[in-house]
Amino acid sequence: MDTINGLPAHPLLVHFVVVAVPVTALVAIAVAVWPRARTALAVFPSILALVTLIAVPITTSAGEALKEKVGHSEAVEKHAALGDELILAVGPLFGLVALLWLLQLPAVTERLPLSTKTIATIDVVVRAATVAAAVAAIIMVILVGDSGARAVWGG
Repeated sequence: MDTINGLPAHPLLVHFVVVAVPVTALVAIAVAVWPRARTALAVFPSILALVTLIAVPITTSAGEALKEKVGHSEAVEKHAALGDELILAVGPLFGLVALLWLLQLPAVTERLPLSTKTIATIDVVVRAATVAAAVAAIIMVILVGDSGARAVWGG
C-alpha cells in the first residue's frame, strides 16, 4: 500500500502508529501495575497491541516506498533505520501483553504444571518486563517520529 487516494500512504499511516504505540504502551503499563485494569480490560490490551504490531510493518513498508520517491538523504536514511527497529519494541510488547492476559485466565494457569508460587513469580516478572517494554516502545516511537520530522522539516 504505497498510496491512499493518490497521496503517499506513509505520512497518513504514521499518524496511526504515532498514536497507537504510546496508547498501547500506556494501557500495557496500566494492566501490568493495576490488577483491576487487567481484569476489567480483559483481552482488549492484547487486541490493541496486535493491531499496533500489524500497523508498524505496513507503515514501514509505505515509508520504504516513499523513500524511493523522495531520495536517500542522511536524515531519511536515519529515519528509515530507526523505523525498521520499531518492530523490535512493539513485538515484545504485544507478546508480553498477551502473556499477561493469559496469566489471568484460570483455564490457562490451572493447566500449567507449575506451583501457584511459581506462577505468581512468573506473573511478577512478566509485569515488570511489560513495563520495561512499554517504556522502550514509547522511547522508540519518539526517536522514530523525531527523526522523521527532522527528515521532512529539517533540523
